[in-house]
Amino acid sequence: MPKKAARTLAFDTAVANEELEAAISYLEQKLNDASFRNEPVPFLAYRNRVIFQTTLDIRRGAQNRRGEF
Repeated sequence: MPKKAARTLAFDTAVANEELEAAISYLEQKLNDASFRNEPVPFLAYRNRVIFQTTLDIRRGAQNRRGEF
């Protein structure tokens, strides 16, 4: 399911890479805070981080195949 969502989001130009990077940073902080406090990992934060990171990976892979950097 996360890969399907990531593929869909990867080709949606309404969300910029910078926005995805900011969201990933925020979610990483949320996950790190939970780990620091020895609390359970917030599942939605983890799932969304995976989706957003996969989206960026797909976009960057497509850009590299087209020769764009």
